[in-house]
Amino acid sequence: MIVNRQDAIDLLAERAALMAKNDAPHLAAQHLPEGIETIKDLPYLSDSLPEHLLDIYRPEGTAEGEPLPVFVDFHGGGLYYGAKENNLCRDMLLAGKGFVVVNANYRLVPKVSFFDQIRDALAVMAWVKDHVAEYQGNPNQVFITGDSAGATLAMYALAVNNSKVVRQRWFMASSGLAPLGFVATSGMFRLEGGVYEPLISYYTAAYFAKPSEIIAIAPYKNDLDRLIVDGKLPPTYLITSDEDVLADNSLELARIMVRRNSDCELRMWPLGKDKVLGHIFNVTQAGDADNAEALEVIDDIARFARRYL
Repeated sequence: MIVNRQDAIDLLAERAALMAKNDAPHLAAQHLPEGIETIKDLPYLSDSLPEHLLDIYRPEGTAEGEPLPVFVDFHGGGLYYGAKENNLCRDMLLAGKGFVVVNANYRLVPKVSFFDQIRDALAVMAWVKDHVAEYQGNPNQVFITGDSAGATLAMYALAVNNSKVVRQRWFMASSGLAPLGFVATSGMFRLEGGVYEPLISYYTAAYFAKPSEIIAIAPYKNDLDRLIVDGKLPPTYLITSDEDVLADNSLELARIMVRRNSDCELRMWPLGKDKVLGHIFNVTQAGDADNAEALEVIDDIARFARRYL
């Protein structure tokens, strides 16, 4: 499907405004957990951009104890919307399970391309390697996570980080970090095709601005299998639900990883009994008074990580 790039940019602007409107009520009403220390707005690059800031959450008293395992989180929002504040409550709850959680901003489309966002994600990972020990995180026990398009960004950044093949194809460098695992919530893994067409074609028209970028992404744009083979993803935990609009993406990725004998676990949540367990529900419902399902997902994420420590 051929899409005019300006039409795609206009659509993303409309959708970003709608997403901000829909997120505002639950973000304003969320209940943040107690007992978590928050360190806000640390720069991971020296250009003073707000998009290059990150937060750290850790259990109170961590500075006096042993180093903790680390989660690095990339927020969702289609790669064109959102900020670290969207994931604040969920990440604080995850920190309460005994982790240092790094919650990072990154630049958004259409101001930059998807490849620029991958570079941002790699810069976050490099900062974690060099600095997370200063905040009682263990740089040798790091897990990468993301929700929706944040999971997309995390997956491609891991492929660059772990694979010489991908790095050479895209002229990028490894962060030097060696993540132990990858956790993806409601990932938007396909960049072409799938049940989200034709919308995904509009997205990718905005993601890649230059002919060289379109050519560079071509081998993987509609071939997750090749990305898994080339990208050497670490052990992976996929979270989706029957009511997730992108459930097919997680199911397809799990099928490919199992076929390729990659270490992969999938949890597919059923229909909610009293509420909708929809797209990224463990993020959007984490701060609700009735957040039992979100808390169970967070417990599952912590369990998955501890398997590899």
